[in-house]
Amino acid sequence: MRRCFFSIYVILILFSLLFAFSGYGQSDTIINRYRSYLLQIDTTDIAYVQKLHNSIRPDGTWSDINYQDTEPAAWNVSEHLKRLQAMATLFTKPNNALYQDVSLLRSIEKAIDHWTEKRYQSSNWWHNQIGVPRYMRDIIILLRHYLDDNRWQKALSVMAQLQVNDHYLAGNLIWCADLGLHYAALTDDLQLMQRCRDLIVKEVKIGRGEGIQPDYSFQQHGARLQMYQYGKAYIWESLRIAWQLRGTSLAFPDEKVQILTDVVLNGWQWMARGIYTVPGTMDRSSSRKGELRAADIRPLIPFIVAVSPERKRELMEMNAVMNQSRSLKGFRYYPFSDFAAYHRPEFSFFLKTISTRTLPTESINRENLKGKLLNSCDAYLIRTGEEYTDLMPVWDWNRLPGVTAFQGAHAIERKEFVGSVSDGVSGVSVMDYVIKDSIGRQKLSAKKLWVCYEDFIICLIAGIKDEQIPGRIYTAIDQCRWHGSIATDLNSIELSEGTHVLHGVSWVYHNGFAYILLESSDMEIQLKSVTGSWHDINRAESKTVITEKVFTPVIYHNSKENNATGYVLTRANSTAAVNKLVRRPHWSVISNDENVQAVHLKKNVLMAAFHNAGTVPYKKGKINVDKACLMLVKGGKIYISDPTHKGATVTITTHRHAKTIALPKDGKTIIIENLL
Repeated sequence: MRRCFFSIYVILILFSLLFAFSGYGQSDTIINRYRSYLLQIDTTDIAYVQKLHNSIRPDGTWSDINYQDTEPAAWNVSEHLKRLQAMATLFTKPNNALYQDVSLLRSIEKAIDHWTEKRYQSSNWWHNQIGVPRYMRDIIILLRHYLDDNRWQKALSVMAQLQVNDHYLAGNLIWCADLGLHYAALTDDLQLMQRCRDLIVKEVKIGRGEGIQPDYSFQQHGARLQMYQYGKAYIWESLRIAWQLRGTSLAFPDEKVQILTDVVLNGWQWMARGIYTVPGTMDRSSSRKGELRAADIRPLIPFIVAVSPERKRELMEMNAVMNQSRSLKGFRYYPFSDFAAYHRPEFSFFLKTISTRTLPTESINRENLKGKLLNSCDAYLIRTGEEYTDLMPVWDWNRLPGVTAFQGAHAIERKEFVGSVSDGVSGVSVMDYVIKDSIGRQKLSAKKLWVCYEDFIICLIAGIKDEQIPGRIYTAIDQCRWHGSIATDLNSIELSEGTHVLHGVSWVYHNGFAYILLESSDMEIQLKSVTGSWHDINRAESKTVITEKVFTPVIYHNSKENNATGYVLTRANSTAAVNKLVRRPHWSVISNDENVQAVHLKKNVLMAAFHNAGTVPYKKGKINVDKACLMLVKGGKIYISDPTHKGATVTITTHRHAKTIALPKDGKTIIIENLL
C-alpha cells in the first residue's frame, strides 16, 4: 500500500513538473509571437529613427519634448517612450541599415536609463497604468536579448505600474489584462498568466453593458458609440491576443473568436468607407489629428485570418474594400447606438442620431472642446475619404453637416422616437428633433427623416417650431473640404471665394455631389480659406495654425411661413445631370408633416415615418397604421420597426388585408408578407 501511495506521489510530481515546463514554454511562445507581431506590422521610417538617434542628448532626452507637461490626454512626456519604441524596433528588425547598430543601442540605453531614473507620472491614471506600461512592454520584448540584467529589471519595474483590475470594462479591461498577460510571461508567473487570459476571454461577449452590443456596434463610457476609439483597443488587441494564444492551452474558445470576427465584419467595416470614418463613430477622439483614418485594420487582417481561417474569403473581401478595389453596398442601422451607414459603389453616407437610449458626446481631459453638437444628427457624404479628414480644427462647430440649429444652440434634448427600418439594401431613419440653448430658454423642434435609396439621400424636415429664437433657423447640409468648382441653378458661372447669400436656390453642385432643395429656398454658401489649430479643439494637440478651404452650404428656414422643407443629396457627374434630375426626379414626397413623413420612389418603393396613427396612398389603394412606427414597402413586402423600442403592437390595414403585429423591443426590423 505504501508503495502504491509513493507511485501516485511521483506521478503527481512529474505531472506538475510537466505542467510547469509547458507553462514556461507557453511564456516563450507568447513573448516570441508578440515580438514577431510587432515587427510584422511595423512601418517605422528609418530616416525618422536616424534623426532620433542623432538628436538624443547625453542625458538620454530630446530637446523638443516637454518633460514638465501636465496635459491629461496626449501627455507629451510619453513621446519619449514612443520614440524609444521606434528605435528598439529598427534595432531588432532585420534587413534595415540600423539592424543591431551598436551606436543606436547606446542611444537606446541612455533613453531607457533616463526614464527608469525619473519614473515620470501623469495626472491621468491611464498613462501611468496602461500607456507607459504598454510602451515599456514593447521595448522590453524587442530588446529582450540585448539589455543587461540591471536595465532589464529597472525597465520591468516600470512595466509593473500596470494594474490588473477586475472592475475595468471593455477596452480598459483588455488593455490592462493584456499587459498583465505579458508581464506574467516575462516573469514566469503562470497563475497571473491564466488569470489575465481568463479576464480577456470573459470580457469578449455580446451584451447591453459597455462593449460589443447585440447589433455589433461598440460602446464605452456609457451608451456612447466608440467603435474606433475604445472599440479599436478592444477588438484589435483581443484578436491579436487570440492569435498569440492559438494552439496553446490558453487558446480562445472558438465562439469568442467568432464574436470578434463578427464585429469586425458586421460593425467595423460598415462604419467606414474603406479606411475613412466620421466623427459619429468615435466621439471625442475625433478632436485628435489623424483619427478619421482609424478604421484602417489592414495590418491585422493576416492575424485574423490565422485564427478564423473559415472566414478568409470575407476577410479578404474586407481587405479589398480597405484597398478601394471593391466597395460595400447596402444599408446597416445600429439601433443600440443610433447610427446608420449606407454604402453605394461611388459614395457612402453616415448618420449619427441620438435618443433617450444613447448619450451625448463627451468632453473630458480637455478634448472635444467645441463638439457639443456632435451626435445630433450630423450626417456625412464620403467619396474619396478626404472630405472631412483632419478638417476639424477649421470647422464651424455650430454648423456641423446635417445639423438643424440656430445661433447659440448648445445641446440636443433627447427623445425616444429615433430609429430606422431597412431591408439591408435601402433604409429610412427618423429623429424626433429638439435642440436648445445652454439655459433651455431658446428651443427648436422638428421631425427629421432620411431616406436612403439607390444613389439618393432624401432628407425631410417637418413641424419646425421655435421658442424665443430671435435669429434665423438653418440646416447646414454639408461642411466639407472645398474641392473644385461650385455652381448653382442661379449662376451660369462658378461661385468665387467668399460668402454668398442667395435667394430662390434650387440646387448646388460641388465635387461630384448635387445638393437639391425640394423647394426653392434662401441659402448661404460659404467658400472660405479658414484657419485654426488642433489645440483649439484639443488642448493636447499642436498650436500650429493650419489653413483649409471649406465648403459650407446652409439652408435658411422660416418656421412662421413654412414649417416643412427638405433636400436631396446625390452623386452627379455634371450640372447638366443635376438639371435633368430636377426636371425628372426619381422621388415623390407624398407627405411631410408632424404626423406622417413619406416618400414614394420608383418600382413602387415607399418609405415612411408614422409619428402617429396615419394613412398613406400606395398604388391604387392605401396603407393605414393605428400606431406610430417606421415602414418600408418594397418588392411586395412590408418592413416595419418600432423606433421607441417599446415593442408596440401595430395593426396594418391595406386594401386587401389587416394584420396586427407585435414589434420587437430593440427597434429591429421585421418583415410582413401577403398584405399588399
